[in-house]
Amino acid sequence: MPVTVSVDPDGVALLLLDRAAKRNALDIAMVESLRDAVAQIAVRDDVRVVLVRGAGGTFCAGADIADWVSPSHDVAERNSRLGQDAFGALAALPVPSVAIIEGGAYGGGLELALACDLRIAAADATLGLPELGLGNLPSWGGTSRLVDVAGLGVARHLLLSGELISGARAAELLVVTSAHPAAELDVAVKETTTRLLGAEPTAVRLAKEFLAGARTTLTGEDALAGYTACLDSSRRRKQDFLDRKAAARAAKAASTSPTEGTAS
Repeated sequence: MPVTVSVDPDGVALLLLDRAAKRNALDIAMVESLRDAVAQIAVRDDVRVVLVRGAGGTFCAGADIADWVSPSHDVAERNSRLGQDAFGALAALPVPSVAIIEGGAYGGGLELALACDLRIAAADATLGLPELGLGNLPSWGGTSRLVDVAGLGVARHLLLSGELISGARAAELLVVTSAHPAAELDVAVKETTTRLLGAEPTAVRLAKEFLAGARTTLTGEDALAGYTACLDSSRRRKQDFLDRKAAARAAKAASTSPTEGTAS
């Protein structure tokens, strides 16, 4: 399964994005697996804290662009709603959730991190919302969550500019809760988890319910994402992105191939 769940004796659930070969990019099958994994956690009485992490040293490279090159309008809207439902279910869990961000959290990956209650990042991680450069809008609830977390000014800057920022800068802008040297990331996660486990579970559930009522809601996000995904200019930009990636992989493979006649 591309998303797995494990629970330790203390009630800490690890929700692992396990598609390292693709830097944990979220294709539709992976979003469905994420939704199902969250549903598993939701019915367990022994889970007290949820950690969300990516395998292979990268949190999540975002939505798999291959799914968004040429979808029909209906498919694009459906995919948008699927992500919103999966991320919304994560946000609605009655226990606190923590995104552990290392490597990169781009586009849908940052949206996933924003669906968690807290975000702990490596200082050298990279975060951003590059969707507009590919002709799309964020479609999985990230825009409204970013406004809630960091304010409208920060949301405007990251969305409109597409700038990728470091984990350290993200902490300054309140996009992440804290940032730490990579070697100290696991210690910081452990300290935060210990504090979360010390809270009374019923009080935590009620606090989350209360805070959910204060969330900003931006209507029409799935419809707008569906519209932009079907624009010819949007499709060309995403196809160009995939072509550049393929060319880079081919060039890398060619440069690392043994030269004919070279002794092994």
